[in-house]
Amino acid sequence: MAQLEIKDLSIHFGGVVALDNVSFHVEEGEIMGLIGPNGAGKTTLFNCITRVYDPDHGSVHFEGQDLLKMPAYKVIRAGISRTFQNLALFPSMSVLENLLVGQHVLMKTNLVDCLFRLPQVMREEQFAVKRAEDVLKVLGFEGLRDAPVAGLPFAVQKRVELARALVSRPRFVLLDEPASGLSHEEMQALGRLIRSIRSDLGVTILLVEHHMALVMEVSDRVCVLDFGRKIAEATPVEVQKDAAVIEAYLGKE
Repeated sequence: MAQLEIKDLSIHFGGVVALDNVSFHVEEGEIMGLIGPNGAGKTTLFNCITRVYDPDHGSVHFEGQDLLKMPAYKVIRAGISRTFQNLALFPSMSVLENLLVGQHVLMKTNLVDCLFRLPQVMREEQFAVKRAEDVLKVLGFEGLRDAPVAGLPFAVQKRVELARALVSRPRFVLLDEPASGLSHEEMQALGRLIRSIRSDLGVTILLVEHHMALVMEVSDRVCVLDFGRKIAEATPVEVQKDAAVIEAYLGKE
């Protein structure tokens, strides 16, 4: 059974068809690239998976669970986290504080426990700080623990957002254009990081990205969308030779 299975997913916004009967699957431990021109429906698909949008029809199953029957907050509890195309950090907060926010779903204490600072609250806070520090160490940013996010370079902020996605201990991560705004050297480092997340943390990855060199380098398979429809799904080598993919990106005479 595939870890993530999307079947006949469709959604319209007025007269615009954002997704049109899209179907594909992602195997456990795989890095799957999801590409397509601007407006192809890639981020819309992410928003359907994470319950930001309600699709018109179709199904999304993760490890046998029907995600479309879940409220948004339960998707992360099911084991799926994500980053965003535009940064969604809290700029006035420190790196550590942003990573603590990313762990709220793991917390079991309630408001009353917190008001009275009961022992279990202290234990959970200590565990959350340790988890955040461990993730920062994996990403090589332990020295930025207490730095305000607003003062960090854009490339570092992108990694902080990735770290926040990882602190919830997901089994599946949706990466939405993680290389946006990065230099060539930073992009190469990102490629190594994505592969290490899969190999060292055992996390499956669905990657939306416009930098084709990165996608083709790290992906096991690639799914291609164009105007909301799937036009190809194959290995990176096969996708690069696909006539429909070439036409979607370059046009035809």
